[in-house]
Amino acid sequence: MAISDAPEAFGSTLQETAERSVQTWRHMLRPERNPFFIFEVENVIGGLIGGLSPSENSVAQLVSMWVSPQLRGRQVSDQLVEHVIRWAVKAGACRITLHCTEGNLFAERLYARHGFSRTGEIEVRERDNAVEFEMALDLIASGQ
Repeated sequence: MAISDAPEAFGSTLQETAERSVQTWRHMLRPERNPFFIFEVENVIGGLIGGLSPSENSVAQLVSMWVSPQLRGRQVSDQLVEHVIRWAVKAGACRITLHCTEGNLFAERLYARHGFSRTGEIEVRERDNAVEFEMALDLIASGQ
């Protein structure tokens, strides 16, 4: 649902995602390592966000953010980002990074509202040559 609604926002394609085995999904989504958080309204998924557990250098990652079109503009994205920040703090992270597609001003403003800023690092997605820039939140400096 999320990747078909906003394919440009994800690092993998719908086909790549659909071809993953159940075993791969279980490994990727194991709660103790890479949790996904779902925003639900009346048993309908209204949004999701993922986290990649802190690495050896205590950096966690925010990944795969999506909010259903019906709930956009209703602060669901803010709630999801806040949830990942709380999770990262509990997981012992000192910093959270994410990648945002150049030109996605809504997403960049969302992350900036929560203290993220551009790091200067960029990468080009191989599948479509879209430029993604890195943003980071220093949890210690922000008092999280």
